[in-house]
Amino acid sequence: MDGYKQNAKWLVYFAPFRSLSISAAYLIPFFLEKGLSLSQVFLLQSIFSAAYLLWELPSGVVADRYGRALSIKLSVPVAAVAMIAYGFSGEFWQFVACELLLALANGLVSGVNTALLQDSLKADGRGDEFVKLSQRMDALGYAAVAIGVPVAILLVHYVSVSSTLVADGILTACGMVFALKLVEAPRYAARQEDERLTAWHAVCALGSNVEVRWLVVLGTALSAATYLAFWLSAPYFTELGVPVVYFSAILAVRSLWKAWLSHRFTQERHLERNMLGYAALVGLVYFAMASGQLWLVGLLLGHDVVQALHKQPLTNSLNVHMDQEFRATMNSTVNLVQRLVFAVAGPLVGLLADTAGLSVTFVVTGVACSTVAFVAIVRLHQLNTFNERR
Repeated sequence: MDGYKQNAKWLVYFAPFRSLSISAAYLIPFFLEKGLSLSQVFLLQSIFSAAYLLWELPSGVVADRYGRALSIKLSVPVAAVAMIAYGFSGEFWQFVACELLLALANGLVSGVNTALLQDSLKADGRGDEFVKLSQRMDALGYAAVAIGVPVAILLVHYVSVSSTLVADGILTACGMVFALKLVEAPRYAARQEDERLTAWHAVCALGSNVEVRWLVVLGTALSAATYLAFWLSAPYFTELGVPVVYFSAILAVRSLWKAWLSHRFTQERHLERNMLGYAALVGLVYFAMASGQLWLVGLLLGHDVVQALHKQPLTNSLNVHMDQEFRATMNSTVNLVQRLVFAVAGPLVGLLADTAGLSVTFVVTGVACSTVAFVAIVRLHQLNTFNERR
């Protein structure tokens, strides 16, 4: 049974259907249209993150035990139902229920797709293609957002903002065509059944590795910077006087930029230099946003560089330290740490924006994320982490 050899292809094809390719530009306007404040928007994201945290590790264990391909297949209908229901919702409690369903769906695929791709490539003797294929998946996801912009504009103009979420739910359901083709990959080539570690021991062993801890800190700082900026971008553009109708066009340009970056650059060398550049870009872009100057808006593309290029090389470095049998669980553990940071930082940033204003929020967020990233890079330099991978 060599069906697993096609997993990389099906995961790449499945990638565009995991993106909010139609509603992405209108999520904040959707919430504001429903009467939510920025604090409530970030609270919703924190509820999602909290549910994600509780489900993240169990979902990884489920995937490791019952099948990673099966876990991805189960995630698709749950996500589709949640998105369609979101579009028809209007009350805060309904949004909460939909976020809980989305947390369930995302937990079933979070870290699992990485594990399935890693194992499929290694079993097929193509382990060195992980970064390239992962970035190709990202590129297709970003491209899908850009392609969905004309559809979003038409839906908003002729139907409603809410209809974009329903459309994304339908699009997610279409991804089942590729998810159903996934096959479990071999995992136990080098271990006997009685020698396998328990999932708990594997996670503890991973957490005790100093290099892993600082890789997670670095990845979390850079991810949090772009995550928080995404939710702050709509009020930022509004404060600059950019009409809402242009939000989708801006998103399309940024998505195409990220798609090109992900497709064009495969980072397997000079990782330390690149990470230093990303840490600096994070702060620079936030300072440009804090200035409130329209002519500096182009610097937002710097955050897109960080988002498109930082994750996969770090994920690849982390997976080197992971036990093959429990790869999904351990990738889920890494995602859990990031979600914990998002859950804590989100409401604080939202509260700061509502009370102190956007400029102060941008400065504080930029300084915090850049500082943490630089500290992590210094520690990884001392551990000779990046030199080993040049």
